[in-house]
Amino acid sequence: MSSEITINKDYNLVELKKGINYREIRRAVARLFYASGIPEKNGIWVFREGQEKFSYDDLYRLKDLIKENYPKDVKINKTAIVVESGFQSRMAESFRQIAEDLPFEIRVFSDLQAAEDWVKE
Repeated sequence: MSSEITINKDYNLVELKKGINYREIRRAVARLFYASGIPEKNGIWVFREGQEKFSYDDLYRLKDLIKENYPKDVKINKTAIVVESGFQSRMAESFRQIAEDLPFEIRVFSDLQAAEDWVKE
C-alpha cells in the first residue's frame, strides 16, 4: 500500500511512503473521499523524504481531482501538509497557492506537532 491512513480522535493522518508519485497521492485522496469507515475530519498529510516522482503539472491535476470529487456538505476545513525536505516544502507551498480556491485551508509544516496543534484548533 502506498499510504497509511490512521483515524485519530481529532483528525485523519495520511502517511505517504518515500518516493511518492501522483498516482499514489490520487489513490490516497480516493480512499479518504470514498472508503467507508473513514470519518469526515480535518487531515494531516505527511510526506517522507525520498525521490518524489511528480511535477508541478501534477499539482494542478491534484487540485482538479480534489475539486471534482470533494464531497458536498462536509465539515473538513483544514489540511496540514508535513514535509521533511526543501524540495517538498517548495512543492507543498506551490500546491497551497494553486489550491487556494478549494473549500478548505491548507498550511505547510515541517513539524508534525505544530500541524496537529493547528488542525485541532
